[in-house]
Amino acid sequence: MYRFANQKEVKDGAKFCEIILKELQQELKDYFTFQFTLIGSGGKKLVTQNENGPFDLDYNLVIQKDKKDFINNPKKVKQLFIDAFNYILPNKISGYKYASDSTSVITLKKIEYRKLVFSFDCAIMVECDNGFTYKLVNDKHNGNNYIWNQVPKSKDYEYKLQLIKENNLWKKFKNRYLELKNYHLKRNDNVASFSVFLETLNEFK
Repeated sequence: MYRFANQKEVKDGAKFCEIILKELQQELKDYFTFQFTLIGSGGKKLVTQNENGPFDLDYNLVIQKDKKDFINNPKKVKQLFIDAFNYILPNKISGYKYASDSTSVITLKKIEYRKLVFSFDCAIMVECDNGFTYKLVNDKHNGNNYIWNQVPKSKDYEYKLQLIKENNLWKKFKNRYLELKNYHLKRNDNVASFSVFLETLNEFK
């Protein structure tokens, strides 16, 4: 059963991740400029955890400038990010497990005594002129084919979120988000937090 995570613990985890991601920006500065956004926390305060297990943090890494014209080679883009994480993180986390290439994110884990104590997922994304956001996805069912996949219902999501807050619907939105997280947990859907966020957002039209 999901519940909202302790905000102090979330802030402490987010501070650590911010240090890592700023170093990642420096490591990749010859290739890309990108901004990172913590999904589910910050102004949203929507980070959840399953009972007393560890919570994880989800980040969108949104590419703003592609300096080497790699955008049409998504496999190269993802490998550059993974290699940079694996260069930075061993000196920052004891028990760090190498960055793993999940279907739609890069997953980073801290393991102590064979137990997961902390993790964070990073999705590589780009915003296009059509107003939609595209996520770098490893289509493992079709021979590890790397593609930019349009995120459903992502058009102008920041604007929609702003309207929800302006219309004093934030508490209702937050409760509905938690309901949908638990709905997908019961179904064992493995739906990403950002997808649940967009699903909730698009109910508030």
